[in-house]
Amino acid sequence: MATTILYIATSLDGFIARPDGALDWLTSVPAPASGDYGYGDLLERIGTIVMGRKTYEEVIGFGVEWPYAGIDTYVVTSNDTFPIKSPDTFLMTGDLTAFMAEKKSTTDKDIWLVGGGELLTGFLNSGLIDRMIITIIPRIIGEGIRLFAGTPVESAWTLVETQRFETGVVMLTYDRVR
Repeated sequence: MATTILYIATSLDGFIARPDGALDWLTSVPAPASGDYGYGDLLERIGTIVMGRKTYEEVIGFGVEWPYAGIDTYVVTSNDTFPIKSPDTFLMTGDLTAFMAEKKSTTDKDIWLVGGGELLTGFLNSGLIDRMIITIIPRIIGEGIRLFAGTPVESAWTLVETQRFETGVVMLTYDRVR
């Protein structure tokens, strides 16, 4: 059965994006000499990507070729006429819990929950995240979109791995306590 993984970067003060969704602060830290913070390894394990509409619009706005070609990507939105502008990308407007149960039961490859903050909180509050890989960028941005927007429910997690990089970045991997 697939594992749903939240793989995301956050600032030291807990933001995943600026108030307008911008991610420019992420490029303030160079890639480590040892690779890409595990991004390539993650993509090899992923069979499905789930992201919110605002995150999708931000990725499309980068002006680069769609980085997830060949991986089924679902954009969660309440707008069933939202225009999709990338290959292998679909709208998800229905029951998120039922959708995730079907996806997890029909694939052995993992599911990557990309963002944004509102969607992450919805997944967390519904018990749909199995593992969190949170990369902490050593930068304070002061304001923006919180890692878990709104009101996340209390939940328990077990730290299963830590990685420290020469760039000052720290990656923490947690599994949900069941």
